Amino acid sequence: MRIGSNDVFLPTMNMAYSNPKWYDFVAAGYNVPFGALVEDTVQAEVFKDALWGVIGDQQRAGMDVVADARLFAAGNYSGVVTYYYGRLAGFAPYGPNVKYPLYSTLRSPTCVGDISRAAPMMTPIAEALTELTDAPLKIQWTAAGTLTGLSADNHYGSDAERAFAIAEALNEDILEVDAMDQVAILQLDEWFWPYEYEDWSIEAFNRTVAGVRNAKVMVHLCVGNYRGGRGYRPDDTAVPGESAFDLHARRGESLVYESVLPRVYEANIDILNLQVIEDSDEGVLDALRKHPLPDDIDFVCGVIDPKSTYVETPDEVADRIERVLEVVPADRLGLTTGCGLKNLPRLTAFQKLRSLADGAALVRLRHQLGTGTTATTATA
Repeated sequence: MRIGSNDVFLPTMNMAYSNPKWYDFVAAGYNVPFGALVEDTVQAEVFKDALWGVIGDQQRAGMDVVADARLFAAGNYSGVVTYYYGRLAGFAPYGPNVKYPLYSTLRSPTCVGDISRAAPMMTPIAEALTELTDAPLKIQWTAAGTLTGLSADNHYGSDAERAFAIAEALNEDILEVDAMDQVAILQLDEWFWPYEYEDWSIEAFNRTVAGVRNAKVMVHLCVGNYRGGRGYRPDDTAVPGESAFDLHARRGESLVYESVLPRVYEANIDILNLQVIEDSDEGVLDALRKHPLPDDIDFVCGVIDPKSTYVETPDEVADRIERVLEVVPADRLGLTTGCGLKNLPRLTAFQKLRSLADGAALVRLRHQLGTGTTATTATA
């Protein structure tokens, strides 16, 4: 798989990563920096010191690509979305309960005016990463569809209008980061597509990444990881705000990724990212067999469970990778965690990354020896 200017066989990378405990304690009071990092301030020093720590964990674990790790989500996982609302003009921080499972104890930020970028979002973080490591970088945004689905509206006439406005604001940030040579992957998280795929979803996504020239665009599809739970489609048993849609009592149909395949191929993406460990029957692989990847789209596969403290062995990871290789060609496959590891203890998260790297190494060795699995049906 092409990473920057190099071909890397089965490159490894992670999503969100566990924050240092001291950072969550301090950042809860000081918050993360707003906009550009102002040197010689407490905020900048705290943020960079913590960033140095999570970069070190990724590199010691053996990741080929270093990710921003969503460090800015301090104290609560919900920060992976509230961070963006706080840097978008036009939003008030309170509204009705979010209407989707896992998130329904949260309140929807409400759009009360024209949306625009009020402050740089990921640009300062990407710049800090280039100072701290020479590794190829993956920078991550929560995408327009998800930010639309999580918010309420007292200003625009439709969800589509609000989504397009969010997309334009995110695009300003994305193009700044895309101009940095060290950034290899721009990741957009669309958690809501498996829940609710709108007729404007692809257009909003494409507006978000319009003008990208250098880095690869990757869309990450999952059902969310807030509270470390599994996701389900809303149905008449779901009441927003009540026990976060008590998932133990859910009668709704379990999510399947075929709900967004092959429509996701209409998006302007270079990489599709799904996880194969969400469903015990590996429905993701069945969906990919039924709707094979187009020739111009690579696949980054989540093979580490982010919702369990069990640390997979390298052999278990390697076996998962081999099953994916029955469907996806090896030269178009990258490897990652199923979703962010931020809900896990940092030691557990680190051990999982080590297993990811070691499992990938086992598969690389098998292929060097000619004993690995090769996909024959991925582009049939």
